Amino acid sequence: MKIVHISRQYHPGIGGLENFTRNLCEEQARAGHEVRMVTLNRIFDGDGAELPARETIGGVEVVRLPFRGGRRYPIAPAVLRHVRDCDLIHVHAMDFFVDFLALTRFLHQKPMVLSTHGGFFHTDYAQRLKQVYFHSISRLSLSRFHATIACSEADQESFARICRQRLTLVENGVDIDKFAAAADPDARAILYFGRIAPNKRIDRLIRWFAALNALDPAWSLIVAGKPMGVALSDLRRIADEQGVSRKVEFHDSPSDEALRALIGRSSIFASASAYEGFGISLIEAVSAGLYPAASDIPAHRRSCEKLGVGTLLHFDDPLSAARLLKDFRAARARGALKDAAEPLRSYSWPQVSARIVHIYDQILGHRQRAIGPVKVAVLSQTEALAEIRSHVRAQSPKVIAFCNAHMANLARKDDRLAGALSNALVLNDGIGVDLASRLRYGRSFPVNLNGTDFIPALLKDHPEGLRLFLVGAAPGVAERAAVTLRRLCPRLSIVGMQHGFFDPQEEAGLSDRIGASKADLVLACMGNPRQEIWAARWAPEFGRPVLCGGALLDFLAGRVRRAPAWVQRARFEWAWRLFQEPTRLADRYLRGNLSFIVHALKDAWRGQDWEDTPPPAPTTALRGADAA
Repeated sequence: MKIVHISRQYHPGIGGLENFTRNLCEEQARAGHEVRMVTLNRIFDGDGAELPARETIGGVEVVRLPFRGGRRYPIAPAVLRHVRDCDLIHVHAMDFFVDFLALTRFLHQKPMVLSTHGGFFHTDYAQRLKQVYFHSISRLSLSRFHATIACSEADQESFARICRQRLTLVENGVDIDKFAAAADPDARAILYFGRIAPNKRIDRLIRWFAALNALDPAWSLIVAGKPMGVALSDLRRIADEQGVSRKVEFHDSPSDEALRALIGRSSIFASASAYEGFGISLIEAVSAGLYPAASDIPAHRRSCEKLGVGTLLHFDDPLSAARLLKDFRAARARGALKDAAEPLRSYSWPQVSARIVHIYDQILGHRQRAIGPVKVAVLSQTEALAEIRSHVRAQSPKVIAFCNAHMANLARKDDRLAGALSNALVLNDGIGVDLASRLRYGRSFPVNLNGTDFIPALLKDHPEGLRLFLVGAAPGVAERAAVTLRRLCPRLSIVGMQHGFFDPQEEAGLSDRIGASKADLVLACMGNPRQEIWAARWAPEFGRPVLCGGALLDFLAGRVRRAPAWVQRARFEWAWRLFQEPTRLADRYLRGNLSFIVHALKDAWRGQDWEDTPPPAPTTALRGADAA
């Protein structure tokens, strides 16, 4: 897919946002997606030099825009020119880009996703104004986004106040291999690395370190990072005032290689931060083998609990230094950092990227699409045949159904039908669901999979001879249909038949007969919604997949005549059936189709639905959506 990421800062900038976006973009590029990053052409707190307008970094096309205004709300309307050819826009952090792309969605018409990155609450600056803006303008802007991805539990709690329905938590990814095992557990040095910004409270860390140094003068403190709003000269002055200037080192904007060397001289990571959206440095520190000592804020608390290691401190309390040294020694004795290796894997970039791409897939309808309350699979005929055959081979009690406009209408009114379809493999049938798909997802299904044509193709081309049990239609119809099936599919064995006019008290006996028949597959043709509800109830009992075939047995038996081929190709078979049975089908096809179109328009206005579910297992198979 073609993904455009938008972030006010990107590589070669240094910081959590820059690291996150670069790692995510490059991981998606490695996975085969076409990825573009649109960012600003100058680095905040840099030398003011303009960066190249275009370049490729790590397989990612990077486009840099000129901007006006300050770093808090840089204005760059030229972004619109660079989103025209994408499938989806992913914006990072709350700023001009969120508001502008929400306002101009009627022009670009692209689905949008936001990653929160702490919103704009990193400091106490203008907090009241920020809250007013957040609950008014930001609420309105995010209503135009299809998903909001909270990067931390703190963000999830904050953003739930304005966009709860389309909010999910995907914690930041971390390159856990970058500094793996670089720390020296015997070293007597405490390291801080990351931004040197006001909210990081390096001043508080230095004062706290002075108390620790008084307890054990063998320890030293290393501060490494890019100054952003805090001068290193001011921090050196604080160290001098505390009498620890010879014990504190400062390293301005070290490279990864230089930072790895500093980690190699350290055993503890310390962060006295007053606010973190996520706290990526702490995770990187643990992956390097550093014991974390962190301020007791939600982001740090969550990470330490998840990793099972670390000490949460109040850095204003000088007595906490003694507690840290005690906890550090105890953690080393029990091998706590080694035990953190397993939970660290959940932060790996392949896993985090897979979760985010899964959200994209649902929004774009690559794997399934919501037609009303029905989730319809997006498959080519080849893929659909292969999936059903896999259920036949596994003898899994899977219900296979076909969704047309009538089915979607019924599912809106009948909770039993909607429930029966919730775990079924549902295939698309007819021009109506294609229209709804185009309205809501901007594209049709790969191919029309109407059951009347698809089921005979499945039975005829099955590589092994199938044992089939027929259920449905009027008495005597299944027997005539079986004659036609045997002629079309010589290898097919009909191992049982039951007309569709049986009473509820007969269902258990029918289930026993199907199980005893050793059928590979059951074909149920009792009409909607009865066949789907019956299949969902009894398939787990007799342990066979069930194909819901509607009027197929009537067609095969010659009881109902199909439309001419040219009518089928024009996809007007519904009109032919209406002409044949106007009294019975008028309500279904006239009022029903109008109701379906009205609901499809409402669904399209509301936008694409998605569910907060784990991503599917990786597969190399080509999906039908790639052709749709």
